[in-house]
Amino acid sequence: MSLEHRLHDRCACGSALSSYAHSSASAASGRPFALAGVQRVYERARPFQVTHIALDLRLDVPKKSVAGEATLDVSRIDARAKELALDAVGFDLQAVELRVGDEGKFAAVEHVYDGQTLRVSVPEAASRVTVRVRYSATPRRGLYFLAPDEHVRDRPAQVWSQCQDEDARHFFPCIDKPHNKQSTSLRVTVPEGWFALSNGTRESDEDEEQRGVYRYRMDDPHPSYLFTLVAGEFERIDDEADGVRLHYFVPKGKTDEGKRTFRRTPDMVRRFGKLTGVAYPWKTYSQIVVSDFIFGGMENTTATTMYEHILLDERAAIDVTADDLIAHELAHHWFGDLVTCRDWSHAWLNEGFATYMEHVDREGYLGREEYEHGVRGDVAAYLGEAGGRYRRPIVCQDYEAPIDIFDRHLYEKGACVLHMLRLELGDEAFWRGIKTYLERHARGIVETRDLMRALEEASGKSLERFFEQWVFRAGHPELEVKLDHDGEALTVSVKQAQAAKESKEKDKDDAGTHVFALDLELDISIDGEVRREVRRVESATATFTIRVPKRPAFVVVDPELRIVGDVRVECPADMLRAQLAGAKTARGRLLAASLMGKLDDPATTRALGASLAKEDEFWGVRAEAASALGEVRSDDALTHLVAHARTGHAKVRRAVAAALGKFRKAQAAEALKSLALRDASYLVEAEAARALGATRQGVAFDTLIEVLDRPSWSDIVRAGALDGLAALRDERAQAHVLTRTRYGIPTRGRRAAIMALPKLSTDRKVREALEDLLDQSDPYLKVDVVRALVDIGDAKSRGPLSRQIDRELDGRVRRRIREALRDLGGAGKREAERLREDLETLRSEHADLKARLGKLEALLAPKEATSKPNGILHVRDTEKPEAEKESGDKGKKRKKDERASR
Repeated sequence: MSLEHRLHDRCACGSALSSYAHSSASAASGRPFALAGVQRVYERARPFQVTHIALDLRLDVPKKSVAGEATLDVSRIDARAKELALDAVGFDLQAVELRVGDEGKFAAVEHVYDGQTLRVSVPEAASRVTVRVRYSATPRRGLYFLAPDEHVRDRPAQVWSQCQDEDARHFFPCIDKPHNKQSTSLRVTVPEGWFALSNGTRESDEDEEQRGVYRYRMDDPHPSYLFTLVAGEFERIDDEADGVRLHYFVPKGKTDEGKRTFRRTPDMVRRFGKLTGVAYPWKTYSQIVVSDFIFGGMENTTATTMYEHILLDERAAIDVTADDLIAHELAHHWFGDLVTCRDWSHAWLNEGFATYMEHVDREGYLGREEYEHGVRGDVAAYLGEAGGRYRRPIVCQDYEAPIDIFDRHLYEKGACVLHMLRLELGDEAFWRGIKTYLERHARGIVETRDLMRALEEASGKSLERFFEQWVFRAGHPELEVKLDHDGEALTVSVKQAQAAKESKEKDKDDAGTHVFALDLELDISIDGEVRREVRRVESATATFTIRVPKRPAFVVVDPELRIVGDVRVECPADMLRAQLAGAKTARGRLLAASLMGKLDDPATTRALGASLAKEDEFWGVRAEAASALGEVRSDDALTHLVAHARTGHAKVRRAVAAALGKFRKAQAAEALKSLALRDASYLVEAEAARALGATRQGVAFDTLIEVLDRPSWSDIVRAGALDGLAALRDERAQAHVLTRTRYGIPTRGRRAAIMALPKLSTDRKVREALEDLLDQSDPYLKVDVVRALVDIGDAKSRGPLSRQIDRELDGRVRRRIREALRDLGGAGKREAERLREDLETLRSEHADLKARLGKLEALLAPKEATSKPNGILHVRDTEKPEAEKESGDKGKKRKKDERASR
């Protein structure tokens, strides 16, 4: 896709919002997912079940610590087990006591604590016990304390938890695995004047709350990673949906933004309940917005925590929506909270469903075109990771930390698999199967085969092969489809290119090079009528002949996106132009536009320009037409783009701006300067700044400096300007960019500056400045620092990276550092970047030369236009100049004489 379609971070899988020109791919394509030394992870044994956890906690905000008491009700599962193992990291224990049964008194119990695990002896005859632990802790993970400082004076004082994946253990003892679900209760003491939110029903009275004491109770079982505690000063907005009480908590002074952001929540609650056949499973639902959150959102049972970027002002709301993130976290209350993956290897049952329900909500609210466009964006996001960073099965046990697998495979590919299943089974059977799945396993744990069996029961189909190739094995089909017509025959040649690739892995299936079994759908248009043909592909190559009465106007390949993979189509250019103009679905027209950027004949350029100009066309098609014009890069393509640089639809303007960045010409730069300096949309200004730098024109530097510190939603304009300075390659930019990496600059801007630095310089000063940032607290920022050091490609960074990994607690950062240590030491990404830059320059010069040659030919002689079967326009001289005729005649006579003499 030409533009990032999802602008928010989510539970654990970050977006590229800081600078969405950056790729998630690493320097080397096709790396294995499992890193050296990683052992396969299996579900932990469950000799005991914790059934309830009662917490009585006191927050010491100045010391960033917590103290109190945890009381755990425990049931025996293994009759021979003698020891209960509780996860508890960094506790200062005051007492550990045990009570057998419901009666009796607590007494000190034999226990062992090593700083990571608390092992409590349990009498063999006891089927049920209660363990009470008195402790204090200064958590390094799990519970976070915020306060303003001299660099960030507007940061609010807050405390919030983030327990996924296994961080609850840092502030209360528990079995910190998703397979243990328990009810919870909380009594917490916070500073007077603060509000506290937790799971379930609020039971404290007004007198208690004035003293800073809040009590909550959650009677339904949920895993420890879904426990929440948020405390601070907030304003509350109340709402309702089908009897469910809804509350939105926002920072003081942000009520208008909160109402604008969360207004569609009731509609989503009703929609998801109706589609799944299961009403919202809990009594209340709260969404609370905090600062500096380490995820985009977290679906804690009944009380989702959201990061501050979800709040939209009026300008941001023009072309940014929080609906995707809101729908995602709400959907988890069915998928993840009500039914929970028994082991993290099956976490796509949580995240894939939540991501897919984003599209389902968009479909219900905005229509099928938006749904398909969103799914297509998820395909592109997954393919980017699979084609660059690594590829793996969706269900995967080869990881160091669970968060390693919270990636584009888990989220986007998981969502796409559900999209394919819905098409395969039909809406009625699909949603009936989902209802069975949810009801059968409500408040329990699940694995992938539980979903498969429920869908099989609802549809009567065998889905074993489907799940085997799409979920349990790595990779995706890479189809090359060629269309030819001759007489009454349409020939369709299909090649699964991935199956022909030589894998360096011993197990080719693990590399994703196996042959897929799939249905190839074709919509054949003849005389305005569309005929659907379906052919089964089960081999590496296949050829089908379809009888047709005449040459089709066009053929749409995979019209409903049934194939999650890379589908490349080769067909005549006139068919593509007809498809762009006449396909009945937006997807059909968009597919045509996406292929037409490879053609540069005048007829194709005119067709793309006409599509871009259609005000009533779906915006995604117009955006794809703009992107294709950017790939064509001819003077005519530039003219069309400049003419629509101020088109009314903000998302189309953004696409036009991105396309203009493909031209290194003053005309493109002037159009982009105007957009960067002033537009109603933050995102258009940001994209224009990014593209302006790519034009390499003299006007760019001063303009980018002018907008560099312009305030905007999520610091998006600054990020665009920094990307533009990086693309400009002007040495004057280095000092400006380096300054924006300092603490105190909003995180989004800092991240963009960090990623810009290697594009401006790879000297020691830049490398060391980046290495100094490895100890920052923001995990997203540290990930970008690691990526930037890999871009520089200096093996001297291995030392600082190795030292950082020894003290790093965030699994996302650890994973990136391990990948960096693997990749550093070769030629580095800098050389690859230089080669790509040279190639871009050659392409631009090639387009200019072709345009000049065309003009020169037009001036030299009259021509007769002809069209070859491939649809590319060619020219043929109708009359040669007299001198050329004479020269040709003499040449023929000379060759004839030479043959006679021989």
